[in-house]
Amino acid sequence: MSNILVFCAHSDDEAVGMGGTIQKLVEEGKDVVKIVFSYGESSHPHFREKVVINMRKEETSNASKFLGIKHTIFLGLEDMKVQDELKNKKILAEIKELIEKYKPSQIYIPTPKDPHPDHRAVNKAILKIVDSLEKKQEVYEFEVWNLTDESKPMLFIDITPYFWKKKQYMKLFTTQWQYMYVLLLPVYFRAIKYGLKIGCKYAERFYRVR
Repeated sequence: MSNILVFCAHSDDEAVGMGGTIQKLVEEGKDVVKIVFSYGESSHPHFREKVVINMRKEETSNASKFLGIKHTIFLGLEDMKVQDELKNKKILAEIKELIEKYKPSQIYIPTPKDPHPDHRAVNKAILKIVDSLEKKQEVYEFEVWNLTDESKPMLFIDITPYFWKKKQYMKLFTTQWQYMYVLLLPVYFRAIKYGLKIGCKYAERFYRVR
């Protein structure tokens, strides 16, 4: 069985950037493992942190089942301080062990041009770990809050059969509704734009970086 590792700063990042592609990979028989760095506990400052964490874990578990994600692993780093947390060598070693354990055929990470600092931190950490491994890894970057194009090799994936379910998947992150609904329109137009590139209705774009 071929494993796919998806690294996210927060549990809803890949819903925006590659929800359709994950469905396609699952349909092809791949085991998708999602590794989440932070619970995103600062998104609801008026709630107790433990309450937010439990809410996000439950909704993420339900969303993963809906999409067919095999496993979801939380690293539990502090929200908005992922970059500082990743200075801890034990955490980096844990991530390296996960890559070596699952032996993925592909790894997906956020891009380094994403405006969110936690997303950029995940990108930097994973690429550093991947480059330290003896076995070369196939690594792709996905977009979340990106506003500009990058000059890197691009891969477009036809997600036309999966686009409706991608939207439903995004809406399952109910604690993040204020962000998900803001992103629905950009996701829609971006999917159309990328679809035109390869002659389909909807597509997602990735950057091949390793």
